[in-house]
Formats: sequence, structure tokens, C-alpha cells
Amino acid sequence: MPYRADAILPSLQKTQIITLQQIGENLAAQTRRLEGLTVKVDDVRERLVRLEAQEAGKLVEGVRGDLKIALERLDALEAQRDRVVGVAWFWGWISRSAPWLAAGLAAVLALMGLKDRAS
Repeated sequence: MPYRADAILPSLQKTQIITLQQIGENLAAQTRRLEGLTVKVDDVRERLVRLEAQEAGKLVEGVRGDLKIALERLDALEAQRDRVVGVAWFWGWISRSAPWLAAGLAAVLALMGLKDRAS
């Protein structure tokens, strides 16, 4: 019994259709797996963003603490500078006014001495 091309062709076509259906099913399964992986990757990405935000928050809090300490130190240094400026101004005023103060004190003592002699 010789093989006829007409008899083999429908069988070959059915085999090709079945093979293409299997390939399609395999591709659909792969697509579903990739979609599942995409969801998992998105979840991991969101978690990573949250972790990075927490780390950034910790860094910001650390910087705020350092800034608070620096501002307190700056306030202390400014207060010390104000005391030094005040003392320097007082001694500058004394050095400029000392001759007048000495003359005034001498005049008061002289008046007191004259009063004691007059009595």
C-alpha cells in the first residue's frame, strides 16, 4: 500500500495544530509565571523604597540632632563673646574715664579736707 500525499497531509496538519496548541499553552504558562514574578518584583521594590525611606529618616534625625548640638554650642559661644565684649567695653570706658574719675575723687577729698579744717 503506497503512501498517498492526500492521506498524509491531514494527519500532518493535525500534528502541527496540536504542536502549535502545546506551544501556545506553554507560552501562556510562561506569561503567567512572568506576571507572578513581576508582581513579586514590584512588591520587593516597594519594600526597598520603604526601607530606604526609613534609613533616610534615620539620617535626617541624626543630622537634626547634630544641628541641635551645634546650635546650642553656637549660643554658648555667642554668650561668651557678649561677656567678653561687655568686659572689654567696661575696661575701655574705665581707661577713658579714669582721669576724670581721679580728678572728681580728688576734688571730693579736697572739699572734705577743707570742711574738716573749717570746723
